[in-house]
Amino acid sequence: MTPLFAVPENPEEIPPPARPPRRAHKTVKETPDLLAVTAERLRRALGRSFLRYGVPGDPEVAVHAAMNVVQPVLDARDTEILRLRRLMGGKLPGR
Repeated sequence: MTPLFAVPENPEEIPPPARPPRRAHKTVKETPDLLAVTAERLRRALGRSFLRYGVPGDPEVAVHAAMNVVQPVLDARDTEILRLRRLMGGKLPGR
């Protein structure tokens, strides 16, 4: 069987890359909006992931079971965010 990859004995035998690697531009990323993750969006994403990775069994049952675990966490997150907003009194930071 022919090996797919072999380490050369001499480092000079390693050819240079065809083109230099690109450097990614540093961009300022916005902080994610935590309320953008809704139960329905998460349910669809779980379904796609279960299909993509071939989770055995019925995908709908697997999504339902996962949502039974995740839904209380989403509810607690929403409650905490609303509580903090009430404490802030509608003030936006830095304004």
